[in-house]
Parts: sequence; structure tokens; C-alpha cells
Amino acid sequence: MNLFHALDPTHVTYLLVFGAGAVGGLLGLMAFGFLGRPAETRRREAASDGPQAARNARLEALTETVPGVPYEFRVGPDGEQSIAFIGDGATELLGLAPESDGFYERFVEHIPESHRGAFLRSVEEAVTTRSHWRHEVPFDRPDGERIWLLGSAEPDPQEKGALFRGLLLNITERIEEERRREQVIRRVTDAIVEVDAEWCFTLVNDQAEALYGMKEEHLLGRTLWDVFPRTKGTRFEEEYRRVMRSREPVRFEERFGGMSTWFDIQVYPNPDGGLAFYFDDVTKRKEREEQLREREELLRSITENVSEGIYRSTPEEGIVYANSAFVEMFGYESRDELRAADPSTFYADPAEREALYRQEDEQGGLDGVEVQFQRNDGSTFTGLLSTQQVDAPDGNQVYNDGAVTDITQRKRREQMLKSRRRKIEALYRATSGLLSVETRDAVPGRIAEVLQEVFDFPLRHVGLVEGEMLVPKETVGEDLSRMPEPKAQPLSEDLVATRAIQAGEAVVVESTGGLENDLDYGTLSTLAGIPIGGHGAVVVGKEAGTFDALDLRLLEVLGGYGTLVLGRLERENRLVQAREEAEEAAQLKSAMLANMSHEVRTPLMSMIGSADLLREDLEEAGLEGEPADMAEQIFRSGQRLRETLDSVLELSRLESGAYTLDDDSAYLDVVVREVAQELNLRAHEKGIRLEVGSPGASVEARLDETAVRRIVRNLVENAIKFTPEGGKVQVRVEPEDEETVVLAVEDTGVGIAEEAREGIFDAFKQESEGLDREYEGSGLGLSIVDRLTTMLGGTIEVESEKGAGTRFAVRLPR
Repeated sequence: MNLFHALDPTHVTYLLVFGAGAVGGLLGLMAFGFLGRPAETRRREAASDGPQAARNARLEALTETVPGVPYEFRVGPDGEQSIAFIGDGATELLGLAPESDGFYERFVEHIPESHRGAFLRSVEEAVTTRSHWRHEVPFDRPDGERIWLLGSAEPDPQEKGALFRGLLLNITERIEEERRREQVIRRVTDAIVEVDAEWCFTLVNDQAEALYGMKEEHLLGRTLWDVFPRTKGTRFEEEYRRVMRSREPVRFEERFGGMSTWFDIQVYPNPDGGLAFYFDDVTKRKEREEQLREREELLRSITENVSEGIYRSTPEEGIVYANSAFVEMFGYESRDELRAADPSTFYADPAEREALYRQEDEQGGLDGVEVQFQRNDGSTFTGLLSTQQVDAPDGNQVYNDGAVTDITQRKRREQMLKSRRRKIEALYRATSGLLSVETRDAVPGRIAEVLQEVFDFPLRHVGLVEGEMLVPKETVGEDLSRMPEPKAQPLSEDLVATRAIQAGEAVVVESTGGLENDLDYGTLSTLAGIPIGGHGAVVVGKEAGTFDALDLRLLEVLGGYGTLVLGRLERENRLVQAREEAEEAAQLKSAMLANMSHEVRTPLMSMIGSADLLREDLEEAGLEGEPADMAEQIFRSGQRLRETLDSVLELSRLESGAYTLDDDSAYLDVVVREVAQELNLRAHEKGIRLEVGSPGASVEARLDETAVRRIVRNLVENAIKFTPEGGKVQVRVEPEDEETVVLAVEDTGVGIAEEAREGIFDAFKQESEGLDREYEGSGLGLSIVDRLTTMLGGTIEVESEKGAGTRFAVRLPR
């Protein structure tokens, strides 16, 4: 038994989804004013009373336009928590008067004591972190009725202080439905288990206990993979994890080797983030299917290449096998469809079928008897029927093997196949032009051309969706005595086109009188609508008759091509818009950086210069102590801020492509010695030995000297920063071969943890982060080194051991 025959989870899922998204929708309505005419009226009436009155008017309107009870929750400077606004629906939902003063305290008093602590903690956490709040809690109304509430709220970043806007929803029905669901689960005949988001068992019904041979208490709390380790690496794990990720249900059949059993398995996502599994043992059915498959394979190997229709049947099961010729001969799409049909429908005269059965029993078979057969579509043909009774190998069953030869329709079938092939070829030729269309307005015209080239319907119409309307684009009516005038129609109108768009597949209306609208269709009787995705629809029609199944399938192919083209055009438009927005953002960024350089760098340099002069004045005056320390601190802090600003601006130029390189020759060994000399004092003050390795000869390369100097300086400064007193930093440059030079900086510092190495070249990234980090710095030095190295056509490698030191090797082309 399938659980969903007894339980409909749609209502539960809807409540969960609505509850999670209600606040977002509410805030959107409040932000953009889409609350309908009453809210607009209130805002206009309140405009003269100021912003607060207007806001109150919007909130009052909100209580009439959304489900649940909207509210505003405010936290004052002293931490006092209160309800700033509560909708009128509080009286009906909670039984409490919607008065803001003291409402929060009254509300909390009606939460059962067993849940009150958790509720208050959740509120406090949201207030402290200024984050989204969502909580389910029972509530005892003053009349004694207990209900369950789902509360959600979002902080308003534009408000001063802490203000949350949210919604209270009644989820009592969903909670009760969950309880009923658990009771139903334990009564159904399928084996059912549930796991949470961590794969731990949370429910095992009686049938699952019997199937596994384990009690529920033995499984609860254990993970699925611990209990069934043999599922690892199998299709079971693949499907289970797919549902856990996608939250989309799946159904499949698979054999579990650990139990030598075939299962029909249904997996559904639970609202709590876990999964529900429904197992049905189908081993016997699979064994029967395997036996039937073996018999059919034997027949197929013999009969598939003959033109006669070959079949095998039994009195109990009817047709158990039919070759392709037989399926096609009787007008079915597949063997399964044929086998599902009533055998009596194969004969034009059911009485003739009974007479043939008697003759077959008397004679042990039939030999070339002329029979009037009936196809699936109701048409008839004459065939020669020959049969023979065959005993099964075990002697427990009798088969009737037969052959049917169509003696009247062979030529017609060949013509039909030829016609189908022609249409398919014509469709694919015609759609090649559709795929190359460059504008949305050109798509309907191209579809109309394909309709004219491939099909011969009197009515050919193409409409596209624009807003909430279906707008006609191309309409052709040939040989129609009366032609309906095409007009734009709402998507809510009952049209064959709107039905097709809603269904997502071809829709046929055999009589236009069955459409509930006021349109005059003239002499048109039969219509077919084919969706172009959600973009529009193709409509074809004629005055009488039905539509060929192949034509409908080909029209669906055409609609699919139209969907692809319109989807591509929409994506291209979005990409163009995104590119324009990106270009605008880049311009704003450039303006911001220019402004930063002018508005921040200029006063900063003035501050650094003043601090330096103050240091000198204090030193000349012989003043020491706190004034001298403060002047020194101001100077050093300004230097650090200037270095950070320079790094930010330099990184921005690198990312924007504004950084240009010079290809003049540079002596890298000279650059290394000069940078080391500049930084030697800094290393000495920290008690670190800075050494420069000698390459033995000058190392020349056609590289931008400024960029190389920046790379060396950043690497050496970084090494000095992270090397403790008494340590050593060594820098060297030497040719690796005729085409490559290696710049190496090695230290005996703190090293880099393995898990932190992957992100060390990211901007603003350090292994130690936060306000309490051990080492200061902007985290831009290595990022600039990485980008400059890439621009120079080189690579950078890092080797490090935590507590032992780090080595950076930059390879540059010569």
C-alpha cells in the first residue's frame, strides 16, 4: 500500500512553504506598496499627518490583505522588548485585544511553561544577532483552546535600533496532520522508515521491523549507513542522496544483495529536512517478469525480423508476447499498451472471436482463417489467422501461438509510413530557420511558415504571452467560410491555447462548444493547442474530423523548438542587461577609487606628516613618556593605513586591467638586494636575520621592474611579519634554465596550516582572522603578489610546515 493513498502531505508542505516565505512576501508588499487600493487610500488620507501616520495606515491595510496576523516587534535602547504594532486579527486568532501596550507580556503568559523558555531564547538570539526569526510554539487561548503558531520576522535594516516586522500563522491543522500521519504510517502495509537530515532513523513501522528483523528501538538514533553498510556505493545511496539534495521524490526498483530481495522503493522528502522511505517486496513479481522476459526473448529472436504479426497468449493472461509487426498492425504504440488492451477489441465482431475459440479447441489450431480484425483506432482490416496450441515445458500451461498476415492494408501502411517520414523530414528542414531567429518578434512568423510548409490545417494561429494577456501574432485561415477575428485575450480565459499553456502539453478540443467563453468560432469544430513553453501557444483547427497522433507529436516538437528559441532570446536579453549593469558597476567602482585616492589619501598624508613633525619636535625638546609614545603611535598607525590604502588601490587597478607593465630589462639580483637593504632595519628591530643569497652573476630578465620589486617587497615583508625573534629570512634569485628565473623567499616563521594554504592568495584573507588575530595586516600582500606574477606570465608555489617555516618560489619568464 502506498502511504499517499491514505495521507495527503500536500497540505502540510504548503503550510511549511508558505510559513517560510510569508515574511518575505509581507516585507515585499510593505516595501513596494502592493497592498491594493485600500492601502493607497489610507496612505493618501494619512499623508498630511506625517510618516508615522502613513506607516500606521499601511499596517492597518496589511491586516486586511494577507493571511495571519502581521506585527512589529521593537527593542529599545535599554533592551526593553515590546510590540509596536499588532493586526486586528489578533483577536480572532489569539483571543487577545490588539493593543500594543503590554501585548508582548500577555502573549508570553499564554505560551505553555514547557515551551516558554525555548521561545524566549529564540527571540533573544534573533534580537542579539539582528537575524531572521522563525519559531513554532503552542499557544493557550484565553478560552482554553490550544493552538499552534508559526512566527516569522525579519529585521528592518533601515530602522534605527532593532525593529522586526513579521507574521503569525495558525499551523494547528498541520501539527494535527503530522500526528495523524504518524498513526497512519504505523497502520499501512508497506515497510516504512524515516530518517532525519543527518541520516539517523527517526521512525520504523511494524512492517519495516519484520522486514529488517530489528526492533525500532534498536534502530532509532543510528544512521542508515551504519545499519546497512552494504548500501554504500550502490544505487540505493545514489538515489537517497539525490532526494536529500534536490528535495524531489523518486521511485525506483532495485535488488538489495544483502537480503537477496527486490524492492519497489518510494523516497519522499520530509518537511523536517529528512526522508521517508516506503519499501514493497516485489521479488516474486520480478522473478515472474524474468521468466516472461526469457520466453519473450526466445520468441523475439525468432519473430522480430518477419513481416507477419506473431503473438503468444494464454487463457489466464491473454497476450504475453507480440512482435513489433503485430503491435503496429493493430495500431498500438507499444507492447505494454497492447497487452493492457481487452483482446475482444481486436475483432470487429466479438461473436466471431468466440466461434474461432471453439474451432481452435476442436482442431488444436487454425490454418489461414480469414478474419475481420479491428485496430486500436476503430478501423478494420482483413487478416489471415493461423494458430497452434503449444504445451509449456513444465506441462502446467498451454500457450496459443499465432500469426496474422494483413492482406488488405499493406500498401496503405506503406503509403502512411512514407507520408509520416515526409512530414518528419519536412519539419526538421523547416525548423532550421526557426533556430536561427534573432528577435522575439520574428519567432511567430517563422513558426507560421513551418506550419504552412509541413501541415495543411485550415486554421494556423500563433499567440505569445505578454503580461497577463495572450496576444495574437500570426493568424491564417484558409478555405474557412467564417473566420473568428483574433483578439488579445486574458490568460484566465478558457481557450484551447490557455489550456495548452497550463497543461504544458498538446490539448485537443473536439468541439468548440465545450469551451467556456463568448468567442464565435464560426465553422471551426475541432481545435488543438500546443504550448510554446510558458511563452505562448500554437493553435490549429479544422471544420470537422480529428487530429492524427503523429501530427500532434510533430506539433509538440515544433512547440519545443519555439520554446528553446524564446528561452535563448530571453537569456540573451538578461545577459545583455547584466553586462550593462556590470559596466555601470565598474564605472562606479572607478569613481569610488578615484574619490578614495583624493578624499582619503590626501588628508592621510597630511596626518602622517604632522605626526612626524610632532615626533621630531618632541625629540628635540627632550620630551619622553606618554606624549612621545602617542605621537609615535599616530605616525605608525598612519603609515599602516597608508600601506593598506595603497594596497587596495593597487589591487583594484590589477583587477580592473588598469595596471600596465613595462617590458624593459631589469636586473633582478639588484632589485632583491635593494629591497632587502630597505627592509633590513625592520628585520633588525624585530631581532631577525635577513640574508640575501648570491646568484654568482647578474640575473637579467625582460620584466617590469616595478612589478618585480613589489613582489619581492611583499614576500619579504610577509616573511618578517610571521617570523619570531631570533629567526631568519632568506631571499635569493637565480636562473633555473635559459627561459626561467626563480625568486625564492624562505623563513623560519610560524608556518601555514595545511587547511589554510588554499586561500592564502585571496584578497583580505589571513590564516588568523577577527579582532583578536595575532598578526596585523590587510591580507592583500599575497593577493597582489599572485596577480602580478600572473600578469608577468609566471607561477607561484608555496611550501610550509606549521611551526617550522614557509618557502615561496616565484618562477618568472626571462
